[in-house]
Amino acid sequence: MSPRRTIRRSLRRAALTPAAPLLVAVAALIGMSVFLLFAPKAAAGGWLTAFLFWSGVPLGGLLALMIHTLTGGRWGLRFAREFIMTAAAIPLMALLAVPMLAALPAFYPWVFGHGGVDADVHRWYLNAPFFIGRTALAFVGWSALAFFLPRLAGGAAVVTASLGLIFYGVTISIVGYDWVLSLAPHFTSSSFGAALAFTQLASVLAVTAIAARDDGDAAFADLGGLLLAALLGLVYVNFMALLIVWYGDVPERVQWFITRTQGPWLALAVLAFVFGSILPIFSLFFGRWRRSPRALRIIGVIALVGLALFDAYLVAPAYGPIALAAAVLALIAIGALLVAFLAMPWAQAPVRHWRMRHGR
Repeated sequence: MSPRRTIRRSLRRAALTPAAPLLVAVAALIGMSVFLLFAPKAAAGGWLTAFLFWSGVPLGGLLALMIHTLTGGRWGLRFAREFIMTAAAIPLMALLAVPMLAALPAFYPWVFGHGGVDADVHRWYLNAPFFIGRTALAFVGWSALAFFLPRLAGGAAVVTASLGLIFYGVTISIVGYDWVLSLAPHFTSSSFGAALAFTQLASVLAVTAIAARDDGDAAFADLGGLLLAALLGLVYVNFMALLIVWYGDVPERVQWFITRTQGPWLALAVLAFVFGSILPIFSLFFGRWRRSPRALRIIGVIALVGLALFDAYLVAPAYGPIALAAAVLALIAIGALLVAFLAMPWAQAPVRHWRMRHGR
């Protein structure tokens, strides 16, 4: 074995142990503390950006698991391990939401009635107790689905997945407005929940393409096709939302887009479109690249970069350009914590239950 291959294998083994990513997470969190001391608003924006991005991976895993339970297909059988393990990290994301919920005024100006929120909206919906309650309810439901679904089979699994998809569809629309759109309370979009769902599905498919072992299975072609469909769905939903808002010429909604054409935000939007749409979509048009695990890894990395830029485009303008620097550290910290969690033995437990139930 060549020295280069030996070093590469050693680094891979180190990354699969919890210690290495935990050290990376601690280092990034120390860097975040600097922002917290000197630029708390930027630190809040960076944390929310990273939380929105990384929470999409476990939630996307749950979504893929529920879809496959209802539709079947070789892709779900081949990549069940990746979907189940990522979905098992939903409680971790709930813990990482605690800083946002504990310091809500630092994240959202409407907590104190600022931001032009109508008094009735602030009283009956957009207030701290209801916000925390909605987020907690969503995470409890998602965590329960991630726990029970791998342990069920047959009709029980189908019923659970059916009800779970309904619950997911409702809650992702609610928390999508709470976490992101309430940064500009007068901007609403009925399609934002669908855009968030496509983003999360694309995220877990990209992560799966990167992490799955290359065994020559034909299901990799299905994975590439699904990633292509998810990215196309995201482009379609976002384009239609932009078209409807712009054509309707509603000042409060148009202003949301105008704000994001100023300063660094236009460049961020272009980069997000290139990396999150153009490059991966046109790459996946080639059948041989969809079937190649090596090509899918590269495309998955590119797509993840684009999705992270897209989340930064959604969140960071409310906090200022410095939030982008904080977002980089937060992305590293939360990503490393997620890798450490997935390297723990308990992340394998739901997979073992699923295999016993399905005889695999």
